[in-house]
Amino acid sequence: MFEQNTSDLHCHLNGSFSLPYLYEVAKKNGCLDKYTSLVALREAYLSKTQKQPEEGYAKEDIHSIWEIFGLIQAIIQTPEDISLGTVDVIRSSAAKYMEIRTTPKEMTDKSKDDYINAFEQGLLAAAQSTSKKAFGLLSLDRTIHSFSEAQHFIKRVVQSPEGVLKGIDISGNPIAPRTLRGKDLEQLIELALNSKVGLAIHMGEADTAVEREDTDTILTALEAWVKTNAPQQANPLFGKVRLGHCIFLTLEQKNRIRALNIPIEVCPTCHSKLNWHKEKSPHPVTGVYSDVEQPIAFATDDEFVFGAGIKTEYLKGLGLFSNKNELSKKQIKENQAQFRFA
Repeated sequence: MFEQNTSDLHCHLNGSFSLPYLYEVAKKNGCLDKYTSLVALREAYLSKTQKQPEEGYAKEDIHSIWEIFGLIQAIIQTPEDISLGTVDVIRSSAAKYMEIRTTPKEMTDKSKDDYINAFEQGLLAAAQSTSKKAFGLLSLDRTIHSFSEAQHFIKRVVQSPEGVLKGIDISGNPIAPRTLRGKDLEQLIELALNSKVGLAIHMGEADTAVEREDTDTILTALEAWVKTNAPQQANPLFGKVRLGHCIFLTLEQKNRIRALNIPIEVCPTCHSKLNWHKEKSPHPVTGVYSDVEQPIAFATDDEFVFGAGIKTEYLKGLGLFSNKNELSKKQIKENQAQFRFA
C-alpha cells in the first residue's frame, strides 16, 4: 500500500534544494561567490548546532538560518530555477510522498503567475521522471498578501493541471506586522474549505498577543465550518487542514485543537534549532497530542538548511511521543497518511 510509504507533509521548496543543484544554478546565474558563501556559512552553522546546549542555541546561530535563506534566494533567480529545483527537491528526498510549499514571487521581470506555472511544471516533470508522488501548496505570506491575492491563489490551486497543486499554506514572519487578519482570515479559511482546497496553517510560532489572537480567529473559523458542514463526522478535518508547529498555545487553544482533532505537523530538528523545543523538556506539541496514534505528522521543514532528512525526523519524532499501543513503523506511516491532501 502506498500509504505505508514515508510522507513529508511540511517541506519548504527554498529550504530543501540539494547542494549540487544550488552549485549548478549559481554557476548558470554567474553568482558562484554567493554559493561559496552559502557553503561556508552552512557548514559553520551545522557544525555549531550538532548538539543543543541546555540553555538553547545562541541568537547568532539562529540568525545564521535567515542568512542561509538570503543566500539561497540570491542564487535562485528565474522561473526555470524553480521548475528544475522542484524536480531536484523531489528526487533528493527520501520521502515517497511529498507536499512541497512555496511562496509565489516576482522574478526577473516575471510575474507571480509565471512562478506558479514553473512550480507546476516542475511537479509535472517529477511525476513523469520519478516513482514518487509529489504535490504543491501555494504559500500565502500573511505579512504582505491580501485577501484578493489569497482568492487568486485558491483559484490557481483549483485550476492546476492534473491537480498538481493541492492546497495553500498560511505562513510569513511570525513577528512581523500582518496584512491578513480578522475577517479576511476567517473568509480565507471558509473559502479554501468550501473550494476543497487543502489548508496548511503555521500556528503558534511566536509568544505574542497577535499570534494568540490570530490562532483564536483560525480556530473559531474552523469550528464554525465543522458545525455547519460536518457536525457528525469523527475526523472532519483529516485531509483538509493541518497545523504547522503549534509551539506557543494557550491551554484553551490546545483544548480546542484537540476537540477538532486537527493534525499537527512536527518538525523535530527545526523545533530544536529554533529553541522552540528544549530537548530535556517534553515537546510542546505533547501538550496537545502525546501519542503517535494521535494526529501528528513528522516532517523536515527545510532539509537543506537544518541538515535533517525525513528518515532522521521520523526517528527523532518517535522519541518525542509515546507509542502506547506499540504501533509498527508501517502503522505509524499509515496513520500519518490520513492527513495528506491528496
